[in-house]
Amino acid sequence: MTLTSRLVRPLLAALLAAGAVAALTLWTAPVAHATDNGSWAVTPTPPAASSTAPRSYFVIDADPGAKLKDSVRIQNLTNKPITFTIYGADGFNTAQDGFFALKGADEPQIDVGSWIRLPVSRIKLAGRTQADVPFTLTVPTNATPGDHVGALVAMNNAIEGTDDSRGVDIGIQRAVGARLYLRVSGPTTPGLAVSDVHLETDRGAMPWTGSGTGMVTYTVENTGNVRLSPTATVTVSGAGHAVDTVEGDALVDLLPGQQVSLSSEVEGIRWFDRLTTEVVVTSPEGATAKDSDTTWLTPWSGIGLGLLLLIGAGFLVHRRRTVMRRRMRAAEQAPVITVPTPQ
Repeated sequence: MTLTSRLVRPLLAALLAAGAVAALTLWTAPVAHATDNGSWAVTPTPPAASSTAPRSYFVIDADPGAKLKDSVRIQNLTNKPITFTIYGADGFNTAQDGFFALKGADEPQIDVGSWIRLPVSRIKLAGRTQADVPFTLTVPTNATPGDHVGALVAMNNAIEGTDDSRGVDIGIQRAVGARLYLRVSGPTTPGLAVSDVHLETDRGAMPWTGSGTGMVTYTVENTGNVRLSPTATVTVSGAGHAVDTVEGDALVDLLPGQQVSLSSEVEGIRWFDRLTTEVVVTSPEGATAKDSDTTWLTPWSGIGLGLLLLIGAGFLVHRRRTVMRRRMRAAEQAPVITVPTPQ
C-alpha cells in the first residue's frame, strides 16, 4: 500500500459510519438520501419509473451463479472537475468498536467486491455534473448462502491534504461509497460468540484511593452467515452483592465472520472483593451468546502495609510491657530500708 492511500481505509470507515444509521432508518422508510461528503455523492441510479421509490443503497437477493446488472450514480457537487477511481469494495468491521468500513482500492477484494465488474475504473466529472456507471454483479456458483456486504466506491484521485502526526507526510484521499447488501439464497443461520471477558479496575492500594470504576473489555464475533445488530449487557457482581449493570449501544451491521473488541465502563467497585463479570450479547435476528470471568481484588500492598502496622504496634506493646516488667522486678529486688521511729 502506498503512502498516498494508507489512510483510505480509516477514512472510509469514518465516512460510512454515518451511512450505517441512515441505512437502518431507510430500510423501513425508503426515502432518497445520497451518501455524500459534501463534495460528491454516490447512490444507486434512480429507477426510470417516477412512481418507484428511489434507492439509497443496493439491496439484492440472488441465487449462486446469478448475473445481475445495475448502475451507480456519481455526482460532483462542487464547481470544479474531479477525477474519480471507482471500484467494488468488500465491507468489514473495524477490529476496535466494530464500525462499518470498506477496503481500499489497492487492497485485495475477496468477497462481493471482487464479484463486481465496471466498464471503467476512472471517470472525470465536470463541476455540478453527474454520471451513471453500469456494473455487473456475478455471484459465484459456490458462493456461501447468507449476507455479503460491500459497496460501489468513488475515490477522489487528488491528494486533498497531508498528515504528519506520525512523523511521515502521508497524503490523504477521500472516498464515498453506496452500500451493497447481497443475500445469496440458501439456509441462513444467525450466530454469536463472546470471549476474552476481562475487568480492569483502578482501585488503589488503600480503601480511600482510586475511583471505584472499571473497564470491561470483551470480544464479539458473528459466527453465522447473516449480518446482525447485537447489543451487549455487562453485569458485574461481587461476593453476595450487585455492583453494576451496563447496556451497550447496538452494533450496526456486524458482518458474518467479523470479530470486534468492545468495552464498557462500570462503577461501584470496592477495595477488596471477588467480582464476577458476565457479558450477554443478543440480537433481534435471534442470536445470543454469553461469557464470564472472575476477578479477585486483593490489594496486597495495602494488606502488607496493614501487616507492617500491626507488627509495629505489637512490637511497641511488647517493648512497653518489657520495660514495665523490668521496672517492677527492680522495685521488688530493691533493698528494704527501715527507718526507726522516734521514741
